[in-house]
Amino acid sequence: MNTRILIILALIIAGIAGWFFQQQGKISPPVNIEASEVDYEATDIKAVQTNEQGETEYELNAESLTHNPVTNQDEMSGITMNWEPSDEQRYRIEAGSAAINQQTGELHLSGGFTLVSEDKVSENKTAATDIEPIQVTGQTLKGNTKSRQVYSNEPVKVVQGMNRFEASSMKANLETGEYEFGKVAVTFTPVERQNKALF
Repeated sequence: MNTRILIILALIIAGIAGWFFQQQGKISPPVNIEASEVDYEATDIKAVQTNEQGETEYELNAESLTHNPVTNQDEMSGITMNWEPSDEQRYRIEAGSAAINQQTGELHLSGGFTLVSEDKVSENKTAATDIEPIQVTGQTLKGNTKSRQVYSNEPVKVVQGMNRFEASSMKANLETGEYEFGKVAVTFTPVERQNKALF
């Protein structure tokens, strides 16, 4: 075979290969990678927060957790929280979703919440008190785990034993168990009058 023919064939093959690779090398549109608003996430969360003395302050269960580095908040859904802010007080809180800032203690519950006070038997007492637990339900609840205060500026329903009422707002100090309610509305149904002889 002639050398010229081999050189011409080699140049034609190189030209075709160069054109092929040039066409394949173009990416349209270019890939754009943006920073995520989430730096970690998890499901089926079980967490325990302790105080300075190492005692359990609250236990938290959640269906899912996402940490947002921009707001530095843990955003959770389907939460149940057992909170013991003092030796005398214990509460159970359930909510559809929650956002907690671990540094500041800011807490925001939404998607409906239930706050229930529970009897706490101390080492000095052998039985729980006869005081009925207080149950507060509403749409949103805000507070702070460090100051142990919660509040809602939206309507709440309160049940304690046979007593029931509604309020336009609520504020509570969970450490002392003191509640404040705004614009309370109570429905009172007296017992039917019975005419009986006194003697």
